[in-house]
Amino acid sequence: MLTRLVYLVFVLVAGLLVLGLSRLPQIQLIETIGFEVLGALEIHISIPFEQISQIAQTIEDIGQLRAENARLRMEVDRLTQEAVRVGELQRENAELRAELGFKQTDPQFRWVRARIIGFDPSNLVHAIIIDQGTRSGVAEGMTVTTPQGLVGQVVQVTPNTAKVLLITDVSSSVYSLIQSNRAKGVVNGSRSGQLTMTFIPQGDHVQPGDRVVTSGLGGVFPEGLLVGTVTEVRQNAVDLYQEAEVRPAVDFGRIEEVLVIVNHLPTRLR
Repeated sequence: MLTRLVYLVFVLVAGLLVLGLSRLPQIQLIETIGFEVLGALEIHISIPFEQISQIAQTIEDIGQLRAENARLRMEVDRLTQEAVRVGELQRENAELRAELGFKQTDPQFRWVRARIIGFDPSNLVHAIIIDQGTRSGVAEGMTVTTPQGLVGQVVQVTPNTAKVLLITDVSSSVYSLIQSNRAKGVVNGSRSGQLTMTFIPQGDHVQPGDRVVTSGLGGVFPEGLLVGTVTEVRQNAVDLYQEAEVRPAVDFGRIEEVLVIVNHLPTRLR
C-alpha cells in the first residue's frame, strides 16, 4: 500500500513539473497535494502501528500467563508433596496404633522395630532383609512378627542387618492350632508361597474361616501369634489326618516394617 502511494506522489509531482504551472499556484497545489498525500500516508501507516501495539500487548499477556502457570504448577507440586506427606503420616499413625494394640494384647513381649530393606537375591528362598542386627539386640532364632500376624524367624544376623526366613518358605514349619477348638497341626510353606496346615486329626472339626495361631510346641515360636485363616479343608476317609489351606494373616507383598521379639529365643538356643 505504501509503495502505491509513493508512486502516486511521484506521478503527480512529475506531472506538475511538465505542465509548467506558475510558481505560486504550483506551490499551493503542491502543498495541497502534500497535505492530502501525508494525510493518506498517516492513515495507512497508523494501521501497522496499532497492530504492533496489539502484538506487544499480546506478548505481555502471554508472559503474564506463563508466569501465572509456573506459579500454579509450583503450587500444585507443593500440594501434591503435602498430600503424600500427610498420607505417610496417616499410615505411620495407623501402624503405631496397631503396634500399641499388639503391645497391650501381648505385654510379655519386648521387640525391636525394623524396616525391610531387601529380599533374598536368589529368588529361591522366601526371605527378607531387615535393618536391625546384633547392635540392636537381634539374634539368630528370634521370632519376627507384625501386629497383623506371624512373619518368620531370624536365620542370619550381622551387626546392622538380619535375614528373616518367611513362614511361606518351603523349608518353614510352624506348630499351630485351630483357635476355636484347639485342634493341632503343622503349617508348612511351599515354593508357591501358599500355606498348608497338615497333620490335623480326622476327628477334629475344621472349617473355612477358622483362625490358626501358633501353639508354642517345640519352643521355636511363642504361642498365640496369628498365622492365618483356613480357606479350604481337604479330607480323605482312609487317611489318619486332614489338611487345610491357610491364607496368611500378613500380606507379605505389602509389609514395610516388622517387629523382632527380642525376649524369646527357641529352646535349643537358650
